[in-house]
Amino acid sequence: MHGRVPLRVGRRAHFATRLRRRWPLAVVYLVLGVHSLLTLFPLVWVLSNSFRENDAILTSMRLLPESLQFSNYVEMLRVTSIPLAFFNSLTITLASLVLLLVVALPLSFALARFRFRFANWVFMFFAAAVLVPSVSVLPMTFRLFADLGLLGTKYGIALVYATEQLPVSVFLLVTFMRAIPQELDEAALIDGCGLWDLFLHVVVPLSRNGIVTILILAFVAVWNDYLTALVLLPDQANQTLSLALAYAKDEYFVNYGMMSAAIVFAVTPMLIVYLFLKDRLITGMAAGAVKG
Repeated sequence: MHGRVPLRVGRRAHFATRLRRRWPLAVVYLVLGVHSLLTLFPLVWVLSNSFRENDAILTSMRLLPESLQFSNYVEMLRVTSIPLAFFNSLTITLASLVLLLVVALPLSFALARFRFRFANWVFMFFAAAVLVPSVSVLPMTFRLFADLGLLGTKYGIALVYATEQLPVSVFLLVTFMRAIPQELDEAALIDGCGLWDLFLHVVVPLSRNGIVTILILAFVAVWNDYLTALVLLPDQANQTLSLALAYAKDEYFVNYGMMSAAIVFAVTPMLIVYLFLKDRLITGMAAGAVKG
């Protein structure tokens, strides 16, 4: 009997030690679980409402629809201007990303690989520009677009989006390119590569995680933008998807089923892009945090 007491005490002490070590991890998992529920519940609720009639949405709080009805999607595609706005958002976003890559890649390569006067000051300028909110320069952008005759043009706003995303893109790409060993540049130059070949065949492929990261960040920012498009695109024929969603309701009546279908229609491209590129995004953000 006396020999069992120390054994029980030892087990209790061991259990208490394991509990003290693991309770912080349990708290972390609890917080992440609550955050996941709070994030996923609105998405599931909107998806469920997109298959329900408006009366069923207002009278029932069921999470799952009674039956799968696609009338909301048919009405959205047939009656509203959301399909046209979807095409406008898609073309504007693609044009913005192309302009961003054309400017950001060579500029980041020059700042990362060349040593010239004021290079660090130029890099610090882009780093500081990350902190400047785009809304603060929107009045000046409106005045400039009005003077240049670009106000209301569908692809003129792509210049604004590319400019807004340029600081953070350059900041991330320069940190990636500076982490590439200089010995690779020397070996490529010895083998006969010029600067253009060095840029295209060595630096850009090794920076692909950073490129994917800035593309996803820019895609989400441009696709979800509302205020800049509201100011610079007054013509309804050129409105983006965010504007079309804001105007897809009457003054005295809201078709929540159709609105839910439109939201699902708008969110789907971002989910597809993330699902295909999530591994490179996570790798790129982690590597950028370490290299920075």
